[in-house]
Amino acid sequence: MEKHISGFLLNLSADKGFSPKTIASYAHDLEQFTHFFGDDKDIKDVSRVDMRSFLAHLYKQGYAKSSGARKISCLRSFFAYLQREQVIEGNPARQISLPRRRRALPLFLHRPDMEKLLASPQDCLLERRDRALLELLYATGCRASEIVSLRLDSFDWYSRTLRVMGKGGKERQVPFGRIAGDCLLRYLEEVRPRLLANPYVVHFFLNYSGHPLSQRSIGRILDKHLKRTNLPGETAPHSLRHSFATHMLDNGADLRSVQELLGHSSVSTTQIYTHVTSERIRAVYNMAHPRA
Repeated sequence: MEKHISGFLLNLSADKGFSPKTIASYAHDLEQFTHFFGDDKDIKDVSRVDMRSFLAHLYKQGYAKSSGARKISCLRSFFAYLQREQVIEGNPARQISLPRRRRALPLFLHRPDMEKLLASPQDCLLERRDRALLELLYATGCRASEIVSLRLDSFDWYSRTLRVMGKGGKERQVPFGRIAGDCLLRYLEEVRPRLLANPYVVHFFLNYSGHPLSQRSIGRILDKHLKRTNLPGETAPHSLRHSFATHMLDNGADLRSVQELLGHSSVSTTQIYTHVTSERIRAVYNMAHPRA
């Protein structure tokens, strides 16, 4: 089975363009699956009954239904791959019914809180970088993984657009505004040259040692400014992406445009933000209308 798993993971990387983090998650799920059955089980003998037994085992171990659903989804993909490779005839995971996952509404910052956060960085070397970083996260709605991958040639300063490599290796163009542009240029001209230790480093955002900024570093930078401004500590870099989408829709942007800006492959993923805005509208109505 190990040989087939290696081939499947290679397929996810080379053909599907999955991120290393996603591939590691799939590898962990498949390792759990093989450990459950042991080395003696032939992949061709795995049945729907086996799949249900594995799912029951997960629930018994204390896994949430959403976690079980994700692991079965991984196995569906794995067995579909084996079908295409003509290793097996049927997909034993295909007809396993899974609980529908209730999607939690995304956490976002209201506009006054966002303004407070963006005003937090002070006028010193590293905090000028922080300001540029936070402004760009909010201006573009980019994922933290996309931000740390930005290079010097990712920016078109004339049109104020950004070339971003998103999930699945899909490239998109994202505009950014004048305020973010001014902060980015100031960082590029005044801060980055002083951080740069190796002239061959082409990543846009650098840490204090002159190395490319990591996703973990972005989280730490955000935490620092959240504490300084007494904003909710559970706010994560992705919350700025949620804030971007929510504020865009609040101000009249259409769903399809926001989908394109966020790099969502399906508009259904973007639709969750309409629930956020409709809840906000209902809350305003309930507070303001005398007969609500």
